[in-house]
Amino acid sequence: MCNYCDTYTWCQFIPAFVLVGVAAVILMADSFLALPKRIYAIFGAAAAIVTGCFLLGGTPNFFGFLACVATGLSLLLAFDYYTVSCQSISGGSSEEGYGEFLALPLVACAGIYCLTQATDLIMLFVSLEVLTLSSYALAGYFRRNQGSIEAGIKYLVLGAMSTGLLVFGAAWYFGMTGTFQLGSRAVSYALQGGAAASPAIAGGFLLAVAMLFLGAFFKVGAAPMHVWIPDVYQGAPTPTSSFLAVASKVGGFVLLCALFAPFSHYMYTESSFCYLMVWIIALVTAATLLIGNLGAINQSNAKRLLGYSSIGQAGFILAFFLGVNHHADAIVRGSHVLVYLIAYAAATIPAFYAIAMVRTQRGSEEISAFRGLAKTNPRTAFLITVAFASLAGVPLTYGFIAKLQAFVVAINTMSCMNGLIWLLVVMVVCAAAGFYYYFKIIRAMYWEKPLPEDKPLCVPPVTTAVLAICAAAAIIMGTLPLVVKG
Repeated sequence: MCNYCDTYTWCQFIPAFVLVGVAAVILMADSFLALPKRIYAIFGAAAAIVTGCFLLGGTPNFFGFLACVATGLSLLLAFDYYTVSCQSISGGSSEEGYGEFLALPLVACAGIYCLTQATDLIMLFVSLEVLTLSSYALAGYFRRNQGSIEAGIKYLVLGAMSTGLLVFGAAWYFGMTGTFQLGSRAVSYALQGGAAASPAIAGGFLLAVAMLFLGAFFKVGAAPMHVWIPDVYQGAPTPTSSFLAVASKVGGFVLLCALFAPFSHYMYTESSFCYLMVWIIALVTAATLLIGNLGAINQSNAKRLLGYSSIGQAGFILAFFLGVNHHADAIVRGSHVLVYLIAYAAATIPAFYAIAMVRTQRGSEEISAFRGLAKTNPRTAFLITVAFASLAGVPLTYGFIAKLQAFVVAINTMSCMNGLIWLLVVMVVCAAAGFYYYFKIIRAMYWEKPLPEDKPLCVPPVTTAVLAICAAAAIIMGTLPLVVKG
């Protein structure tokens, strides 16, 4: 088979150069200018969001846009999380080391953008490593916080294993196909056994694909590569947890979509390969849903709960990869994944803002720290309620629309293939479990009484704006289909 390749151009990567350039400016300013370092958070956030807006022009890059906006909002969260950050980095009010903490998310975001432009395994791997290496440093950045150090080490060790799987899978892929390109021609060539029609080549190719997908599952938090998420989300700095939960997950699903796209041609019911792929994806989806949603039920720490929530939400997104016939089209699948990620981001980011606010002023990230918030801060409690209701999939929120799409794709697959009704039962049970554990925080705000020492929270302007905008987006996007239909 001939080794064909696509050509990359410098213009493709201008947004990545801009993000890395802004990170370099922050590092230089941090070293040579005596400015309050909180300013760099606003500068970096503005640069990331503006860069994301530029990605909507011409041929829109919606995944890149979502990653840039999520990165910008994580940097704004670092602005509000300033006091805790300084105490955890330098042990006091000193701003030493704070600038680098604000530059790393921009470098990681550049890696996510490059993922959206990649058409071969080499570019995918290099872009992914830019993201993951930056994320390792961010997770363990609070050197005076034992939980952050443990999170960084665990993320590094398990991430190295997933990287090894990706590299080994890429090597086998090249050996079986003769190219690093991801395309239907390479897949067809390898599955037919190459020029010699050898079963060994087809078997080696399937092994390569299995390793590549396992590496991708680590990035999105899917079973069996999910074990790092709860500990890392709980121990990492809250702005980092927000970045990993949204921006990094966007990168992971961009990788998974790229790896899955060449197989779209085989996702038709008359194909025996289709049955194999659908059953494997169904099993991974069910395991991810059960681990994430049932694991969240007993959690008392809000960040750890969102960690298990991230696993469970990944399970619902994986349902889109079950699609056969029309739903197997890579563009259709990508649009479904994008819609779900936007709904997930619009609910998860304000949830982390709420946790950061409570941690800063009440000194705890436990669910019990939200007690009585509806009495002391009723408007803020309502905005937080909208975020968690959207995560649960309450009707008239954007999260409900996104989950409904996942159920539609799963039901359409079951109508084409027998024996998958059990997956629908799992999805229903896990969706119901989500109502229970997300509403634990809502119950704490509305049903538990504040303690005498619980004063009204002082809600920072940035937090207020993010909570309000995301709540409005969740409600408008959740009700808009009804208005348009009406």
